[in-house]
Amino acid sequence: MPELPEVECLRRGLAHADLSSKVISSVWRSGLALRTGAFWRDERLHLLQRARTGSFERRGKFLLWRLTGEAGQDLAAVIHLGMTGRLTVCSPGTEPIAHTHVIVSLQGGPDLHYADARRFGGVHVDALDRLARVGPLANLGPEPLEPGFSAAQLESRGGRSRRAIRDVLLDQRVVAGLGNIYVSEALFRAGLPPIAPACELRPSAWARLCTAIDDVLRQGIRNGGTTLRDYRGAEGERGRNQNALAVYGRGGHPCPTCERTLRAYEHSGRSGVLCPRCQPARRRR
Repeated sequence: MPELPEVECLRRGLAHADLSSKVISSVWRSGLALRTGAFWRDERLHLLQRARTGSFERRGKFLLWRLTGEAGQDLAAVIHLGMTGRLTVCSPGTEPIAHTHVIVSLQGGPDLHYADARRFGGVHVDALDRLARVGPLANLGPEPLEPGFSAAQLESRGGRSRRAIRDVLLDQRVVAGLGNIYVSEALFRAGLPPIAPACELRPSAWARLCTAIDDVLRQGIRNGGTTLRDYRGAEGERGRNQNALAVYGRGGHPCPTCERTLRAYEHSGRSGVLCPRCQPARRRR
């Protein structure tokens, strides 16, 4: 969290802000470390100085900000929100909120503030062509909302695995952008038990699952993302999709389809919720 819909909503909000074709005048960085790992520790924020801003794109759960360096090179800033990250458009001189770690100031404004209470997110700047080969973007699976994404493609990438189908969908190398919220919702819509081995699913189940993934992701985007606690859009607005979730976070409540009590469970260190009637473990899938 945030997942694909939240990052896509943020991207759209940033695209509507007056941020393109501006020169970055300064970059402020707190002294606290953000996301761990060599890629994220080497932030290279100095490359932002005097760079000219371009478009915002999304790849899976990552935000990609295209830039032109001072020497004319094609750059990009990869931004990962982790669990509690926020990227907010602010007027120049706006007092930063608690846990703000990066402020990018543009000539003529506005500014971009990156805040992250738990500091699991990060920012990394590099040459655009290098980012396609090195780092987390290089190993991502297909985008589930792209026109070419299909049940056959999903099955070909994950259908031989003996892992639980939930774990397969959470693997960013199989499909990009899904997390616990939208995987839980998609499996419920598809009527599939989360811990069923992926290799046991039939083509009809993969077809239902592919449709369900598309549906829950598009619903999340229409609703401005899911705000359980920390997620905010580009102007600090809360999402609304938490009010439309069928199962996630609703253990002990009645199923919206059959009114059976939803059951919370834990698998591979992650919590989840399912309906024992709508997602039976032992039926032909």
